[in-house]
Amino acid sequence: MSKISDRLAKLGQTETTGFGFGARALTRKIPVILTAVTVHKPQDMQDVDADVFMMPYGSIDDSKSKTLEEVDIWGFSVSDKHEFNIEALIGSGPDFLVIETEATPGSVLCGADTGKGLVLDWNLSENRAKAIDNGPFDFLILDGSSIMFPFSVGGVLELHEQITHYSRHIFLRLTQLPGDSDLELLRDIGISALLYDVSDAKATEFAKLRDSISRLDPRKDKRSAAAVLPTGEASLGEADATEHEEDDWD
Repeated sequence: MSKISDRLAKLGQTETTGFGFGARALTRKIPVILTAVTVHKPQDMQDVDADVFMMPYGSIDDSKSKTLEEVDIWGFSVSDKHEFNIEALIGSGPDFLVIETEATPGSVLCGADTGKGLVLDWNLSENRAKAIDNGPFDFLILDGSSIMFPFSVGGVLELHEQITHYSRHIFLRLTQLPGDSDLELLRDIGISALLYDVSDAKATEFAKLRDSISRLDPRKDKRSAAAVLPTGEASLGEADATEHEEDDWD
C-alpha cells in the first residue's frame, strides 16, 4: 500500500508508531484534511510545510535530491506531454503519480504499490464519472480555483454536485485560503485535501491554514443520528410486538 492511501484512510485518527523491543511509542494525530503543495523542483519543498508534495515529472536526477529524502509523501504529476519509461519512473521513488490528462499513456495505471490520482474536469457525464470511480485511483483532484470564499449556500451545493458521483478521496485545488467556517463545510462535504501551488502557499498564511485544520474535529456521521429515530411504521411494529408478548404471558 502506498503511503498516501494509508494516510487518507486514517484522516482524523490518532496513529501510534514505534512499536517493538526497545522502541519508544510515539503518537500523532492525522489531520481531518491534508494540505498538499505542487512544487516545480525539490528545493521548493523547503519553503513551505505540507503533508503531501507533488511536482511535474522532470529529470530522474531530481528524484535523487537530498530534499526528497526528508519528505514523507511526494509524487510526480504526469501527462501526455511527458516521455517516460514507467519502470524507471516508479523506480525513481515517488509514492504516487497524478495523471493530469486522459491522454496520458495507460502504463501509468500499472504498479499496485504506487498511489494514483486523477485530475477531474468539471461537469463530467454520469457514465464517465462512474468509470472514473471504478478506476484504480486513490484520490481525485478537482480544480476549485473559481470557488469564492466565504461559501454561499449555492457554492456549497455546486461543489456537492461535482463530487456526488465519487466515493474516492477528493483533493480540491485552490488559490485562496478558506476561513474556519469554510473549512468545516469542506470537511462536511467530504474534501480530503486542499492543494496549492507553492507560489500561492508562500504568498498566503499557509501555516495558519494548517493550524486551523489541526483544530478541526472529525466529521460526524449524520446517518448514525438518523438511525436512532424510529419511523412511524417501526414504532407501530414495536408496539404491536409488545402487545403480542403481553398476550403470550396471559
